[in-house]
Amino acid sequence: MDVVIEHGWIWLVSLGGFLALWPISLLRRDASIVDFWWGPGFGAMAVALWLSMGRPTDGMTLAILVPLLLWSARLGVHLGLRRIREGEEDARYQELRAAWQPGWAWKSLFVVFLLQSVLQGLTAMGVLAGLARAPGVAPSAGVYVLSALAILAAIVELISDLQLDRFRARVPHGGLLTTGLRGIVRYPSYSAEIAFWSLLSLLAVVAGVWWAPLSALLIFALLRYVSGVAVLEDRLARTRPDFESYRARVPALMPRLMQRGPGAGSGQRKAAD
Repeated sequence: MDVVIEHGWIWLVSLGGFLALWPISLLRRDASIVDFWWGPGFGAMAVALWLSMGRPTDGMTLAILVPLLLWSARLGVHLGLRRIREGEEDARYQELRAAWQPGWAWKSLFVVFLLQSVLQGLTAMGVLAGLARAPGVAPSAGVYVLSALAILAAIVELISDLQLDRFRARVPHGGLLTTGLRGIVRYPSYSAEIAFWSLLSLLAVVAGVWWAPLSALLIFALLRYVSGVAVLEDRLARTRPDFESYRARVPALMPRLMQRGPGAGSGQRKAAD
């Protein structure tokens, strides 16, 4: 944990980004712009740490840094374009706004912006500690395999998001997207996200940070039980008549390798997450 104490100032990069977005959210009446900083915040912290380390370019450092920056940039662009395209507050934040009235303006600072900064810092901690320890660690072939798989996970996440965006463009008034990657699992973006952080955590372990998998465990817990699957399952069950049959035949996050439910990925035009 000494590396966390030494480089704990990195979290201020995360905090600064979220604090800058909060007053903008009040002017726009759109708390969902907090998502703008979720991906880029990780990249900004990594770059700040890398610069403070003297910009090392050894193999172990790049094996961690390159996938993280690619993932960060991709997610920032994707969420930014989605917010601009949709033009209104995300439904999840609309529900929070209604639930936390009166006084949402001040409450949103704590329950949205500061909370996300804390979660971002905790999630990044293990991987960034691995990045700080990476110089001087001789990478094996397995390190490059893990790094390549992390990039592949980010690509799968990109494909999943593009499939959903194309579906929403064709079917703007709801429905369920049950084809493509969503014929294999209900939430492929979340599956790829968990895989990505698991792989980066393993790279951090190789760099000497044994507790780094806590980052992946936190991501899994958030996506499965807090802000991801749990929230979407409830909303889709209430708003999509065909969701229950879809849920019965297609697993949430882990593909069924031995068998698939009838109709999964059969080309039905239905809805999205």
